[in-house]
Parts: sequence; C-alpha cells; structure tokens
Amino acid sequence: MVDEAHRTQGSEMGDNLFEAFPNAARVAFTGTPLITERHGGKQTVKRFGEYIDTYKLMDSVEDGATLQILYEGRTANTALRDKAEFDNSFEDLFADRSVEDLLAIKKKYGATGDILEAENRIRAIARDLVGHYIDNILPNGFKAQVVCHSKLAAVRYQRALREALQERLQAERAKPTTDADLIRRIDFLKVAVVVSSDATNEPAAITAARKEAREWNAVENFCKPFNLDDYGKAYTGIAFLVVCDMLLTGFDAPIEQVMYIDKRLKEHNLLQAIARVNRVTQGKQRGFIVDYIGLANHLTEALKIYASEDLADLQAGLKNLTSELPILEERYRRLLQHFQGLGVHDIEPFLTGTLGGPDEEVRIVHKAVDVLEPIKARADFEVYLKKFLMSLDLILPGAAAHRYRGPARRLGYLMRMTKERFKDESINFAGVGEKVAALINEHLIELGVDPKIPPVELLDPDFVELVTGHAQGSSRAKASEMEHAIRKHCTIHFDEDPAFFKRMSEKLDTLIAKHGDDWKALAEHYEELRSEIRAGRGETIAAHPPEVLVFRDNLLGLIGEEAMLSVEDAVLLDALSARLVGILRESILIVDFWRKPDQVRRLRATIDTELMVSGIGSVQDQHQRIAVELTKLAEKRHAELLRS
Repeated sequence: MVDEAHRTQGSEMGDNLFEAFPNAARVAFTGTPLITERHGGKQTVKRFGEYIDTYKLMDSVEDGATLQILYEGRTANTALRDKAEFDNSFEDLFADRSVEDLLAIKKKYGATGDILEAENRIRAIARDLVGHYIDNILPNGFKAQVVCHSKLAAVRYQRALREALQERLQAERAKPTTDADLIRRIDFLKVAVVVSSDATNEPAAITAARKEAREWNAVENFCKPFNLDDYGKAYTGIAFLVVCDMLLTGFDAPIEQVMYIDKRLKEHNLLQAIARVNRVTQGKQRGFIVDYIGLANHLTEALKIYASEDLADLQAGLKNLTSELPILEERYRRLLQHFQGLGVHDIEPFLTGTLGGPDEEVRIVHKAVDVLEPIKARADFEVYLKKFLMSLDLILPGAAAHRYRGPARRLGYLMRMTKERFKDESINFAGVGEKVAALINEHLIELGVDPKIPPVELLDPDFVELVTGHAQGSSRAKASEMEHAIRKHCTIHFDEDPAFFKRMSEKLDTLIAKHGDDWKALAEHYEELRSEIRAGRGETIAAHPPEVLVFRDNLLGLIGEEAMLSVEDAVLLDALSARLVGILRESILIVDFWRKPDQVRRLRATIDTELMVSGIGSVQDQHQRIAVELTKLAEKRHAELLRS
C-alpha cells in the first residue's frame, strides 16, 4: 500500500520493492497520478492498475473539504517559459535599457535561471507582492507562501521582501491620516526562508537563513494565527514562507491563502503546489495563486494531460480571478430584485447615488427598511447581502470592484438601519471579509453611526432623542423602532418577571390594535409605555413589598389568572408569597449558591413543601410545577432578592 504514489513509485527503492514482491497486490493513493507518455512504464496505472475509485477536485469543493482556487497573472513580461523565448522575454524585462546595457546584462546573466535570481527583478516583484498581500490578504488575517527558483533566489527574496515591508511601513506612517492598526500589523510581519541543506559548501547567507528559520520555529509559527498582543508569540508574525522545493507537497496550513509563484513548475508538480492554498478554515472563501513567471501555459498543459471529464473538473476548481466578476454582478442584481419585488422600485438609483437629492434618499431608506419588517424579508436580505459582500471582498481593492463600492456602502447602511429599527441582534457582518467590512464601517462613521456601538436600547437615557434622529422626520420609522425596542426589552427580561412583562406586551398589542396606522399617536403612547416599563413595579406598597409583589403576581400567573380566588385564598396567597421570599433570601446567602446542585434541590424541596401546606387548592394541585418555576424565577432575581 503506497501513499503519494506520484512521487514514491519511481525511485530505485520503489523498483526494489516491486521486484521483491512481484505477486503482491498493489494499492496506491495519489491526488495527481502520472499519466503522460513521457513517464513511460512509471505511469501510475501501469504500476498499480486501473482506478478503484476517484474523488475529484470539485467533489472536494462541493463537499466543503477544500476551497476553489483563483488564479491571477501579475507579471507577463517575466514569463520565461523555455530557452527559445529567452531573448524576447529578456528584452521585455529590460525594455528601458539601451542596446549596450542589454549586451552587458546578457553577458552577466547568461541563462534564464540567472534572470530569476537577478536582484533588481526580485526587488521589483517583492514590492508588488507586498502591496498585493497587504491590500488583499492581510486584512483577513491570512498568510502567504513565496515559491522561487533556487535557494539563492530564496534568500534574495527574503531580503527584498523585508525591504518592501519597511518601505510600505514608512509610506503608511507618512500619510496625512494614518491607520494605527494597519501600521501595527505591518510592523509585526516577518519573512522566513525554509530550504534544505546542501551536502556541499553553500553560501553563508543560505546557512544563516536556514538557521534563523530553525530558531524561529518558522513552519509551526507560520501555521498559527497572528498574535500581536502576546510578546511571547512574536514569531506568529511570520507572514511569508519563502521556499524553492520544500513544503510544495504534503504541507497543510489552512492559514495560507495565497501562493506567489516565481518558479517554473509543470504537470503534477504544479497541481500539487497550488493545492497548498485550498485548505478550509473560518473566514477563508477562496485560495489564491499569483503568478510572477507566466505559468498560464504550463497550467493549461497540466490540465490538458487529464481526460476531458477530469479537465472540466479541474478547470471548475481552479478559476481566473476575473471569473468572480459575473458572480458579483449576479449577486448585486439579486439584491436589486429583492427590493424591487418588495415594492422599492427606486432602489438602484439610490444605491448608485443618482436620485434627485437628500430628501429622496431619506424617503428610499425609510421605504427599504419598512419593507424588511417581516422576518423572512429581513433574513433574505441578510443572506443576499452577505453573499454579495463576500464576492466583493475577493475582488477588492482591484479596479474591477470600483463600481460596486458605492452600492456596498449604502447597502451596509441599510443593513445597519434595519438592525437599529427592528432591534434584531442576529443581523451582523460576520464572515463577509475585513476589506468590505472596513469599507462599510468607514461609510457608517461618515454618516455619524459608530458601528462598534450596539443599537440603542429601550431604557437608555437618550433613547427617545436617538430614535427621533434615526426617523429623520418619519413618524412611522419612529413608531416602528420604538415598538421593536419594547418587544425586545420584554422578551429579554421576561424571565426576570414574567407576569409584569407579559402585561407590558399585552398593553403594546392593545395600542397597535387601537391606533392602527396612526404612527404619531402610536409613538406618543409608546413613550408613555416606555416610562411605565422604566418605572417597573415602583416603590414599596404597604401590604406588598416589591419582591413579595413580584412573586405573588407570578404565583397567580402560574395557577392561572382565570382562577377565581376567594377572599380567604387571596389572604393565604399574600402570606405564602411573603414566606417564600423570606426563605429565598435566607437560602441564597450561601456563596455561589446556584452552582451548588444539592443546595438548589434542597431549596426547591422547601418551596414545594410550602406550596403543599399553603391551604390554596389551585396551588396544591400544581405544587411540583410551580416549585420548579419559582426556583427559576429566584435565580433570575438573585440580585434583587438580596438587595431588597
């Protein structure tokens, strides 16, 4: 039984193994079987027989085991695909040099390998690479592998990447308005080289780089998330692993999202290498391959060596970055259709900023939020918007994303206003990507909405003032937000005093039934109801202290308010409530009372006994259920019981 059969079957040891056991059953596992004619007798099917089972790339993507990979070619002029193209590619690379300069450079760099080790070229690529990484990958907290031509190129890339990081750091610090968080993150980044040792003497720089990687525990720390707050985890800042041959197969690092390639790779070696970026982890939507050497032709050839059905599967799993644009446009159109289907026909002019003026924009905002009151409409909007934003995050900050930036900002504002209006805490931007989240948050701040501050709550001192501001003159918007704030407050606090909050919810429903669409009247009455909720049960009543009243009302609710108590039973109920509150206060004085199951069971048994001897028939009939519910109520009101 042989694993990684594409690279373990062809060695001398493999030949010896097959000769030693000529009649053995041979079972092999490989993700990239050797199938071209040039492999001759070492083709996988000739060594092991026909396929027993196949699990293809898109099977894995559809199962959620791996991610789709997006390809981007960055430097076509440096594509040195073979020796015959060397001169033309060389002259493209140094197009700004004179004929004399070209001759001198050719004399110094006489082979394509020398070009791939040229320091000026590496520095230019490093600057572009760092810019791409910081703008596209770093915001979401992922890391990168840099694949280069040789060990010498690897150490030169390390030096060039460090210089490029310092240049970007200085540029960020020099901006009129600095981003302190970005500066801190860039300053934390590190570059490590992971290469094998040579049997012969090697340049000191390569030895030093390998020693540094060993001291940093580079591979293990690369696999860990960035930890900027723990001084002892400074090496989690390793954002770039520079390699030439190592870690291109069999290396699983889900935190790696992008591979920058400046090395000629072919066939199964190329497919194995790019699969390093398709591992699944939270927040990672795609893997990226950024090509600095011109692998497009080799990639096509690598795909073509497979049968037509496998070719289609591989092409589906490995897409050009531009393939995301139609998906982005389709998801944008789906959002427009959602609102148009709900009657907001001017949604596109609003999103593109082509409406008549500010008053018209305010009207559309209120109309769009109004139609999202049904939970399904709201849930669909959130799903459609998140998918759109996730696609946009893949394209940002590229030029192709520019036309969607404005709509994304305004849709983000609508989402925030929807969350504010309906007090829906389930609405959030989780999983959409840090680049697009930053775009929306910047827009919200410009509009005076701090995305870090949660929606205003019912009992906040400035609730009415803030809600009036959100409404921007719309009585319906004001009444709607107040209604949902009251409902949310009653739901959240219901267990603390079920009888009281049930009564408040019933009053709310009565007001809605009475005033219908008279939004101004509703808003006025909602303010009165808010004041009543804020006051709670008020001060002590002579016959019923506050906590006794809470437990009396909830006892009455548990036995059924429709139950007609006699005068005698009402007196017994008052006395029972007072006794229960006294028992509760004394019992819960024990430290960490509710974390002690034996004590809680003892309290519930004591309550149950009091209910059974209460002399009230409707209480005695349900004593066990009532004892359980009163114990739960006591836990919710622990602080109030001790304070009163």
